[in-house]
Amino acid sequence: MTQITKHFSLQEIISSGTASRLGLDNTPNEEQIENLKALCENILEPLREYYESRIIITSGFRSEKLSEAIGSSSKSQHCAKDGSAAIDFEIPGFDNRQVAAHIKNNFLYDQLISEYYENDIPDSGWIHVSFKKDGTNRKESLTKNKGEGYKVWQ
Repeated sequence: MTQITKHFSLQEIISSGTASRLGLDNTPNEEQIENLKALCENILEPLREYYESRIIITSGFRSEKLSEAIGSSSKSQHCAKDGSAAIDFEIPGFDNRQVAAHIKNNFLYDQLISEYYENDIPDSGWIHVSFKKDGTNRKESLTKNKGEGYKVWQ
């Protein structure tokens, strides 16, 4: 198993049941691995240290074919191209909206989305975060609650 940072392996970031089921290659190239490493070093590793808890990646790297197969786009930051990368995750035992708020207030990121959160259900939904290693991060913050569209998170 190839570690790309202290607590994150390449395998856990590229693992995909859909890719396995459809026989799709979900192996990133060296540039994509560097983009994923930058995301882990700048967001996931500091989060893991802050919360002193493991992070469960629910959707990491996606090849262009995998991204399209699940109904997303080959332009998704999950494809880790153009200096950026994205990961969806949860931290067991912590409220996803509170973790997302911690990222929003303390980290440099490109896009942050608190997705499918349900009020009064702390472990609902997941967090999407992306990072651009060239420093052109927009700090775009959005929410998407169950049954609603994307909204700017003020």
